[in-house]
Amino acid sequence: MLSDKVPYYILDLLQQAPSVYVEGLGRFEAIFHPALIDLPNARIKPPYVEPDFKDNPEAPNETLANYIRYVSGPEIGSPEKAIAEFVSTVHENTLDGKTYLIEKFGTFSRSSLGNIRFTPDWDAFNLSFSGLEVLDLRKTEEVKTTTPVFVPPPVTYDFTPEIKEPVSYVPAEPTTVNEETTEVAPSPPTEEQIRHQERIDESTSRLWWIILTSALVLIAVLCAYLAWDIISNRNRLNDLTQVYQDTSATIRIDEPINTTDTTNTENIPVNTDTSTGEIPPAENTQQPTSSPCYVVVGAFTDPANISKMVDRLTSLGYVSELLKGGSLTRVAIRSSCDQEALQKLLNDARSSINPESWIY
Repeated sequence: MLSDKVPYYILDLLQQAPSVYVEGLGRFEAIFHPALIDLPNARIKPPYVEPDFKDNPEAPNETLANYIRYVSGPEIGSPEKAIAEFVSTVHENTLDGKTYLIEKFGTFSRSSLGNIRFTPDWDAFNLSFSGLEVLDLRKTEEVKTTTPVFVPPPVTYDFTPEIKEPVSYVPAEPTTVNEETTEVAPSPPTEEQIRHQERIDESTSRLWWIILTSALVLIAVLCAYLAWDIISNRNRLNDLTQVYQDTSATIRIDEPINTTDTTNTENIPVNTDTSTGEIPPAENTQQPTSSPCYVVVGAFTDPANISKMVDRLTSLGYVSELLKGGSLTRVAIRSSCDQEALQKLLNDARSSINPESWIY
């Protein structure tokens, strides 16, 4: 039954919370005492938990019920009902001076005034610190054991000289001994050794041919890929190798086909101060001797910004031109394609036009 497991849920929750209140019984507490260093005695005492119980009534809370539901899941049943059954069992088994023992948790009883008392099982509450012992900080001295050394008794020697008779030396006749040197000839290789060596040579040769063929195929593939990449990107390479006169401004040279109608007045800026009947000076009707060039000074999407740039160029004495492309309308200055005149126009434009106007 779930009510029989309620005390163990209380014990498990006390490992994580300092106290747990059970409605109808009281508050179970677990006071943690850290490890204590006893310097006078050179010892370290392990940490422990001091359990306590108070039967003072408090406001009910659902901490224990929520913990049981969190640990065991909703399918276990009603934690509130199980807690009420556990409290009722404790009250029934402590009447008439009886004690109610719960293994690995503690013992419930009643005082002379009828209050619930709880005697905890210290080993159960200190299960997390079981096995810890008091450490001794004193240095352990090694006990040196001495083994007896055997000393032999003194020995007396007789130093009386010994007289030996002289020995006559008779030279022996020299004798010759014929020593035959035997050379061990190497044994010829067997047929199996020869076949094994041939297989090794054949495998080595085949391996080298495979490596060489693979290398040639890889080189051919890389060369083909490089050639394809160069051919597919030749236009981009040509753009990279092209030398431009100046990168701070964009110079556009129109195609000859665009200059067939030189009398088009759509791109000629109109001065709002003059009347519509007046004819511009003769310089607007002059036929250019060659295709004109343009110096782009800005690109805009807002018509108001385009008109502001055109008015600014007109006030500075430049002949403006609108070049439409995509979503941007580029405002340019018409100029001749002479390099010196074009460079002079670029320098004048940089010094006279606000640099913020060049931002797209």
